[in-house]
Amino acid sequence: MRKIFLTAACCLFASASFAQMKMVNRAFSEAKMENPDFNAARNAIKEAMENPETKEVAKTWYVGGFVENKAFENDQKKMMINQEVKENDMYNALYNTYKYFRVAAKYDTVPNEKGKVKPKYLRDIKTILKNNQAFFMNAGAYYYNQKDYNKAGEMWQTYLDIPDIDFMKSMDIKKDTTYTQIKYNRAIAAVIEGQGKDDKAVHEVAIKTLEGLKDSKYNEMDVYKFLTYEYETMKDTTSLVKTLEEAVTKFGKDANKDDYQFLLKLINYYIYSDQAQRAIAYLDKALETDPQNAEYWKVKGSLYSELKDDDKAIECMKKAIEINPDYVDAIGELGRLYYNKAIEMTSEISTIKEDKAYIQARNEKVVPYYKLAMPLLEKAHKMKPDESMYKIALRGIYYNLEDEANLKRIESEM
Repeated sequence: MRKIFLTAACCLFASASFAQMKMVNRAFSEAKMENPDFNAARNAIKEAMENPETKEVAKTWYVGGFVENKAFENDQKKMMINQEVKENDMYNALYNTYKYFRVAAKYDTVPNEKGKVKPKYLRDIKTILKNNQAFFMNAGAYYYNQKDYNKAGEMWQTYLDIPDIDFMKSMDIKKDTTYTQIKYNRAIAAVIEGQGKDDKAVHEVAIKTLEGLKDSKYNEMDVYKFLTYEYETMKDTTSLVKTLEEAVTKFGKDANKDDYQFLLKLINYYIYSDQAQRAIAYLDKALETDPQNAEYWKVKGSLYSELKDDDKAIECMKKAIEINPDYVDAIGELGRLYYNKAIEMTSEISTIKEDKAYIQARNEKVVPYYKLAMPLLEKAHKMKPDESMYKIALRGIYYNLEDEANLKRIESEM
């Protein structure tokens, strides 16, 4: 009885496997017909793909890819004669061709019982994938225009991946300027897709692709611009600063163009991270190419003020005002510097005990700074009458210069 049972079981196994291979052959035959029923072919092959007896068989997946490729080709022919085609379905068929052929190639290159690899379908798979590569370019453009940036990126990534598949390397697919352009498109699709999303994977794709473009000389400044955006989004300060410094070195005088401002971003980073000396060093670079930029001189002066180098701070503020006589922030800042110098000198002479000597020292060392500060702060106050800092400083000046009329006036405004 045991032998009869085992024989019967083997018969059942063979029968099930044979039935599934019939489904594979049916799908293959249907796809090759003059007017194929692709739905029927797909249903047949789908069953075989899911069945344990045939889901790890190379022919199953090869036929799946063959069916999808025929469906794609059929739609392509319709487009050429201006017949209506559902492009989404057409490009899904294109992608499924690639997807199924990748699985088919895996099973087709499994060594046999003698340890040898004897593929049956690989040659055809390689030829079709090479011929189809260019269509993934169009597929990406289609989905990009539909604002489906995830799908667009997937299609362009497939275009990029095909030459690097191990079994495709023998096809010697050239990576020319078109390849670089598609790589850039793929990066932009990821950047747009990731906007406003806390999706680390999407941002990592954008960064990896953009990093791979830095030496391509294709839209170089845009590549760096999007990289800085991605690193800012990811809060990766180390990579952000490295990228900005590279951009400043690479683009020189163009590093601070309105649409990019790598140099300004770098300066601001060093300012906000309390690295005044480095900020000044990069401000000097900015001033080499734009010496008449009053804002740069003003910021440089403020940094020197933070470093307690008042002489250089005053020099920079004067330069800013020379360039722009109505630059209220520089005017007010220069007034503040002189005011602070007066306070500093007051402290310095406070140890003088003899009245006459003290008055003389005050008139020589303190009062001149108040007098330098006063017209500047008055002008700044006139330009920005609501700025409390100017009012407070002017009150102190009028008090110390014993200007009662102006003291009453400014106090009435406060």
